[in-house]
Amino acid sequence: MRFTLRQLNYFVAAGDALSIRQASARINVSEPSISSAISQLESEFGITLFIRHHAQGLSLTQAGTTLLRDAKALIQQGRELETTAQQLTKGVTGHFNVLCFTALAPFVVPNICHQFQSANPQVTLKVEEANQADILEQLWHGKADVAITYDLDLPKGLEFTPLTSLPPYAVLSRKHPLAKRKRLTLEKLSTEPLVLLDLPLSRDYFLSLFHSQKLTPTILSKTQQIDVMRSIVGQGYGYGLANVKPTNTMSLDGSELVYMPLDGQLPALTLGLLNHASAARSKLAKLFIEHVYSSLEDGQLPGIELRSNSIKYPS
Repeated sequence: MRFTLRQLNYFVAAGDALSIRQASARINVSEPSISSAISQLESEFGITLFIRHHAQGLSLTQAGTTLLRDAKALIQQGRELETTAQQLTKGVTGHFNVLCFTALAPFVVPNICHQFQSANPQVTLKVEEANQADILEQLWHGKADVAITYDLDLPKGLEFTPLTSLPPYAVLSRKHPLAKRKRLTLEKLSTEPLVLLDLPLSRDYFLSLFHSQKLTPTILSKTQQIDVMRSIVGQGYGYGLANVKPTNTMSLDGSELVYMPLDGQLPALTLGLLNHASAARSKLAKLFIEHVYSSLEDGQLPGIELRSNSIKYPS
C-alpha cells in the first residue's frame, strides 16, 4: 500500500469543500500539501479524482465520488482502531459529536448526554442543536457521529434507528377556551390563530397535516424557537403544534400549557437515532445508542411523556 491515511484525509477535506483553498483553511494544512497528496493518490490509483476549474474550485469525477465514500469509511476504521487501542489501556476514550433536533434539545439532551458523559468521563462529548436540514447535511459530510431526531426527509446513505412514534399535539394555554376539551380536530383549529414552529422540513410537516384534510391554517406568527412558541401560546395568543409532550408543561414565563391530542388519521413522526451508513458504526456510536436505550425507564424518554410504551431495542 503506497498511500497514507494523511493523504486520504487531505483528499476527503478537498472532496467535501470542493476547493483546495477552503480545505486548507478547514484543516489548517498548506494548499501545496493538499494538492500534492491528491496528485500522489491519482498517480497511485491511476484515476482522475477531480476536475480542476480555474478560479472556480473543483468538481469530483465519478471515480472521485466513489473513492471519497470509501476513503471516509477507511478513515473511520482507522479511528476505530486507534480508539480500540486506547480502550485496552485507558478504557473508553475518544471524541464524539452528537446533534439533536432543536425542538427536542431542551427536553432530551440534558439528561441523556449528562448520564453518558458521567458514565464515560474520558470521552470528549460535544453536543449541538440543529434543524433537520442542517442535521442531514452535517451527518452526510461526517461532521457529527449521531443525531437524535425525526424521520423527516431522510436521504439514502443515512441509517435510522427508531425509538418511538410521536403523534402531533395542539399546544394551548390552560386558559384557552378550547383547553377544556379532551381532544381537538384540525378543522376546529384551522380558524384559530396558529403560532407555527418555522423550522426547515418541520414547517412542511405541520402544514401538511392541514393540507391532507384540505384545510388552510390561520397563521398568526412564526418562530424557530420551541420555547418562544410555548411562551406566546402560554399568554393566550393562539395555539401551537408539536410532536413532543414534555414532562414540564410550563412555558419559560411561567404560563401553564395543555397538550391536546388531535383526532383523525394524522401521520406521526418517528423519533430515533441517525448516523451515516457508509461505514460501520463506530464503537462510541454503538455505545451511545445502547446508552439511550438503557436510559429509558417504563417506556419513557427523559423529559418526554409518551402516549404508549412503544420503545423497543431493535434486534
